[in-house]
Amino acid sequence: MSEDLPSRLKTRRRLGADTPDVGLAQDVEYGVLNELVGYSLRRAQIRIYQDFLDVMEPWSITPPRFSAMTLIRNNDSMKLTDLARAMGIARSGAVEVVNSLEKLGFVRRRESPTDRRAFALELTGKGGEALDTATALILEHDARISARLSEQEHIQLRELLDKLG
Repeated sequence: MSEDLPSRLKTRRRLGADTPDVGLAQDVEYGVLNELVGYSLRRAQIRIYQDFLDVMEPWSITPPRFSAMTLIRNNDSMKLTDLARAMGIARSGAVEVVNSLEKLGFVRRRESPTDRRAFALELTGKGGEALDTATALILEHDARISARLSEQEHIQLRELLDKLG
């Protein structure tokens, strides 16, 4: 697969290699920031998000697009309002995500079999293939970003994050 990628992606950044150091700077006093869970989460999220974007760049799949595609695949005839609720975003945000996925040829709207006022969402063949590839790469990405955690720490981190929201 690497032969198909643009040269800049063949040498894409990996966590810890050629990425900006997002660790705390030793010569900076952070004050109360060191005590804030949200600040620590945000620093980790920036680094994880960038690695995700690097992995998914050839398919233009962002975390919200991946989430939407996964939910649509796993919930037959899902409506836009249901997608927004499942993703925890406003309906207008779900519209943007679905519109972008439609432009990419990954999702289509069709008449809902249960509600004539709404559309059901479904993956296209191209969308299904892209999601299969993306899922495999994202599983690798997730393993890479959590490689420093033991299996128990991995489980504990997900449980603790679930408690926060």
